[in-house]
Amino acid sequence: MAVLISALALVTYSLWLYTQDPASYDERRAQRARAIETERAEVRTEMDDLKRQRSEAAEALETQRQRVAQAETSLKTLRATAPGATDSLADEQRNAREAQIARMEAQKTEAQARVVELQSALATVDQARAEVVKRQAAVTQEELALKQEKHAIEHYLSTAWKDARGMITTLFFVYLFGGLVLAVVLYYGWAPWIAGGRPVELPSAGAVLPTVSESAVVLDTAVWPGEVLWVRKTSFQGGDATLTRRKRLMLTWRMPFSCLVGGLVRLIELRNGRSDGERRVAFASAEDHFAEFAMVSIPENSSFMLRARFLKGIIAGLDQPPVIRRCWRFFRWQSWVTGQFGYFQFYGPCRLVVSCATALQSETLAARDDDKPVTQRASQAGTVGLGPRLVFKPVRSEGFMPYCRGETPLFDMEVTGVGVILSRDPKGRGRDSFFAEILKVIGL
Repeated sequence: MAVLISALALVTYSLWLYTQDPASYDERRAQRARAIETERAEVRTEMDDLKRQRSEAAEALETQRQRVAQAETSLKTLRATAPGATDSLADEQRNAREAQIARMEAQKTEAQARVVELQSALATVDQARAEVVKRQAAVTQEELALKQEKHAIEHYLSTAWKDARGMITTLFFVYLFGGLVLAVVLYYGWAPWIAGGRPVELPSAGAVLPTVSESAVVLDTAVWPGEVLWVRKTSFQGGDATLTRRKRLMLTWRMPFSCLVGGLVRLIELRNGRSDGERRVAFASAEDHFAEFAMVSIPENSSFMLRARFLKGIIAGLDQPPVIRRCWRFFRWQSWVTGQFGYFQFYGPCRLVVSCATALQSETLAARDDDKPVTQRASQAGTVGLGPRLVFKPVRSEGFMPYCRGETPLFDMEVTGVGVILSRDPKGRGRDSFFAEILKVIGL
């Protein structure tokens, strides 16, 4: 796949070069041939000039070396000559000899300086000659490539490769190893840093924990005297005929937008206003016959955090309607990582009818005798509800290779405290759609 993508990039760029070329291939070939001949003539001229310059510099260098040798010989002879026997003659000879020695020294110094200059000039000429030789080899190679070209496709492909081989090679290696490098950075760098932050804590109430029933395709429960049931039409299978049946437009008018988006509108209201015992009702999904239901019983002075999309019904007292509150956690890194900023909390006493496409499982985190906090790792995508005295934060998933292969997400959820965890299988039926992921952001 990486080779195919790189080849497609090369072909696309060569086609772009073809469309942008104002001349035809034959005209371009003739222009290249003329340019090669012009370049070859320039190279020959430069090479001849450099040969001439080097020959002149070499001759001048040899001449100056001979001058240095002659000056050294003369100086050696003059210094070995003794002055005459007569004092006056000795003074005159001494002065003449010293003057001649000074002239020879100056001549030697001048010749040595000239030797250094000529050696530098020779090095410069040799360097320029090496560059010209490289140009000559490039011209020869280009001429050979031009002779070997038989089609316009070959020309534009080779031109595209010369211009964009760095980009294409980078694209090739990024496709092959970019995901692995990014996974290493996220797993070993970013995830531990995020996991080291403070957990998300929601308001808690009471010490009595909610209870969760076993999940089943059909859930049967009772509506006791003085209680009322609000349930979605698609989740209500049937109930006692003695229950007073009404319609309820919205679960709570305090949160119209959340109820509308979460589907908690146009509900069925069933009241048990009698005092002669319970009335049975049954819940089953009319949209998905394999969906399972569970009942979350929230005692008084307790609470439960639930994603409202999974709420199908609620049972509460006629004189004590359920309390539903919103919690927002915008200024926490953990919220940005998990992608959830809003939370729905339901306060008791009430019972929640919860349903999803797969079986619902509950786990209770009880207090330990040594008062040490109880910690449980849970699936972040599979968690449906928490309550009531639990804090949670994202932690790095276990195992780099499963994450790198896409089998597990980067983050799990670490839950600490005392409470109940209600979860589902995130890889089972009824996976969250894109719209469901959007609703999760606001707690729905």
